[in-house]
Amino acid sequence: MSNTSDARALEFETLRRFGAKWAVLTAMAADMAKKGIVVQGDTIEELKTARVKIGGGCISACEASCDLAKAEGSLFSQAHLLGDGDFARWCDLLAEAMQGKLDFERICGIPALAPVKNDCQFLGCTCSSK
Repeated sequence: MSNTSDARALEFETLRRFGAKWAVLTAMAADMAKKGIVVQGDTIEELKTARVKIGGGCISACEASCDLAKAEGSLFSQAHLLGDGDFARWCDLLAEAMQGKLDFERICGIPALAPVKNDCQFLGCTCSSK
């Protein structure tokens, strides 16, 4: 494999991981709202924008990281209101996402991620199965 194709493969994998991170953050925001915790500022709009950019693939990993960091910071500033157990669960899911362990199939199997399951189909690329 050439350096160019290695770099593209790494960039795609990084964006896939950011897509999984987006799924976790979006489900976390939905969980917080369901529990009556007000999601502050433009967090939901930031998540929507990040989803479009990541799904479209026309974004650098650096830019995706910055977009998601804004939403993550806003959510985590209020995450203490979730309680220790729920907070730990969201942290574990975020870690799995960034380690590449959270793919589309796994997202479909996690009840906490059900609110975003249908919106995560861009994570399950089917190009090679056609």
